[in-house]
Amino acid sequence: MREPLVKHQIIEYRSNEPFYAANTDSRSRNDLYVKNSHWHEELEMYYAFQGRSRHFIDGEVFIVEPGRLLITNCESVHRIEVLNCGDDLNKVSGIVLIVHNRFLEENFPEYQNFWFTNDKPKARPEICEIMLKFSEYAVRKEHNEHEHLYMRGLLLQLLYYLYQEGAVRRSDIGSIHRREQVQTLKEILQYVEEHYREPLLQAEVAKEFYFTPQYFARYFKQCTGTTFTEHLTAYRISRARQELLHTDRRISDVAQNNGFHDDRGFINAF
Repeated sequence: MREPLVKHQIIEYRSNEPFYAANTDSRSRNDLYVKNSHWHEELEMYYAFQGRSRHFIDGEVFIVEPGRLLITNCESVHRIEVLNCGDDLNKVSGIVLIVHNRFLEENFPEYQNFWFTNDKPKARPEICEIMLKFSEYAVRKEHNEHEHLYMRGLLLQLLYYLYQEGAVRRSDIGSIHRREQVQTLKEILQYVEEHYREPLLQAEVAKEFYFTPQYFARYFKQCTGTTFTEHLTAYRISRARQELLHTDRRISDVAQNNGFHDDRGFINAF
């Protein structure tokens, strides 16, 4: 019997900041589009300023337009696909805000017992103002010595509004079957990360997780919005890109080290 895999994406935080904030714009469109399905322990929020994006969260699909706040609860599998960056390519399209678990648990001891919903198509004005401030903060590389205290205060206000917008007990959401489906998807994603250098075939992965090839193809597409082959190729490219940036290895070596048959196949995929 396979041992469950529990690895996840690790978020890097700046000193004194219990959050990670990053703006998205036209230049980050391609990076977002190929962003592989992933999960992490933290709460994540995405607020749209302009344009449209499609979000896949635990098998559900959300279309996000300007003024909407979308919440990805901790340990949910998710992916963003940008559909339209908006008319002004010099303007920020949206902001991703990730909150450290320690901050949440220190200020809301029962946080792990709650689940934030995404029922509202538009966020309240107060949330918009707070997300704008986080967006401005993310743009600047230098900050005042104690500015992080002000941002912490804004974060507390934001969390207060989130509870008002819609928070339910985790025990009241989803079925056991659905939770098992999400856990299986996590294990499949991690299996790819463990074996992407190998000649990984969809049929073999399906067999590893006791799926028929046909059901596995439908299941993966429904949960992530992308085919297994697309996901695998995008993951290999992302790992190869890091090698190209941080090592002096030849393209042919990088290609073979990341699961591509040769440099031509790697270049075409890239």
